[in-house]
Amino acid sequence: MSYNIIRAVAKKKTSDVVGLFKRKKKRVDENLPLKVKIGGLIELDEPALLAYHGLIQFEFPRFPAVVETVGKIDLGGNVFAHRCYLEKAESFLQIVTENDVVAECRLYVLDREIYPSSDADWDLWIDPETGIVGSPDVLHGEPEELLYSREWVDGEYQADPVHIRERFLKDPFGEDVVVEEQQAMSYFRVASGNPEDEEDPQRVDEFLLISVGDGVVELYLGVDLLESEITVI
Repeated sequence: MSYNIIRAVAKKKTSDVVGLFKRKKKRVDENLPLKVKIGGLIELDEPALLAYHGLIQFEFPRFPAVVETVGKIDLGGNVFAHRCYLEKAESFLQIVTENDVVAECRLYVLDREIYPSSDADWDLWIDPETGIVGSPDVLHGEPEELLYSREWVDGEYQADPVHIRERFLKDPFGEDVVVEEQQAMSYFRVASGNPEDEEDPQRVDEFLLISVGDGVVELYLGVDLLESEITVI
C-alpha cells in the first residue's frame, strides 16, 4: 500500500527557469484540510494520547512530526480522505472531509506488512468467499488475538473489499505524483466503554485497516482524534 510506494519512488528536484530568472513555482498543497502542507509539522495534544494508554495495541509515533507525503482518495459525493504520511514514522493522519468540512480525523500506525508468496497465501486474504479482507470479523494481535468487527459494511456475510485509488503528492509543487490502487477493509473493536452506545463519552474504539496493494498486505491500527486535538504548524 502506501509506504511500499513511498519507499520505492525517489523525490525529484526540478527547476523552471525563464531567461536569467527562476519562475516562482505555485504550491499545490495550499488548500488541504486543517492547512496541512508537505514539509509542515503536525502536533497532537499529549493528554489526548495519554488517554489511550493501556487500551490499544500500538504505540504512537513521536510528535511533532513532519508531513512527508499527502495522499488523496475520492470517496464520491464530494467526500475525500486526505492522508498525511509522517516522516520517519510508518503512520499517517487521515482527515476525511464532506463538502470541504472536516468530518473525521484518524491516526493510523503500520502494524505489520505481509508479502504472500503463493496463490494459496493470497487466497487467505482476498478469496471472494473466505478471504480475511471482507470477512465479518477478524482476529488480530500479539500475544493475544483480539476480535475486530467490520466497520465499513454491516451484516454477517462476506463483503467485497473496497476499491481505493489513492493519489500521492510527494512534493508541494505537484512535480512528483504517484497513483496506487488498493483493495481494503476497515474493522474496529471497542477497547473501553459501552459497546452498545456509540455516544458513550468513555468509549474508545481501536481500528484495524487491512489494505492489499501491489505484492503486499498492510495492516494498520488506528484511533479517532478530535479536530481540536490536532495542531498544524
